[in-house]
Amino acid sequence: MAEKKLIRTIYLENDLLLSLYDESRKIAGDRWQVNLMVTIQILTAHVKFTQIDKINRDEIIQTVGEQINYEKKLIRNFVADHEKEEIVSAMCDSFLQNIKPYLSHQQFAERFVIKCYADSLEKRKWVNVDRTLMGGPDYKKVL
Repeated sequence: MAEKKLIRTIYLENDLLLSLYDESRKIAGDRWQVNLMVTIQILTAHVKFTQIDKINRDEIIQTVGEQINYEKKLIRNFVADHEKEEIVSAMCDSFLQNIKPYLSHQQFAERFVIKCYADSLEKRKWVNVDRTLMGGPDYKKVL
């Protein structure tokens, strides 16, 4: 397992904290798989929902939980030992230049939580379909 090393934290304009981690690991000789992990922890109770009413807000929080994480992993393979730190720095700079405006948007947290909620509902539909195909709620008895 690769060691998780905090590189940088940045407070975004929408009051979220973006964290960049180096999770690189040595793969062969002097070669590395460079892994940059970007995370944002979102506390759903603090999200200002503008597109939904209070009833839906409570249901969303109950469904997705009190905290959800945005995670993005960037990977570069077979990086030479002497290039590793430069590559990590370039990956950080590139990510921040290209994606930071999107993550800093005032409605990012709201939209991400709603997307996670929609994904959860979609997953729940598939679970219900599986249960129906397996003979109802007691499908485990069949197995």
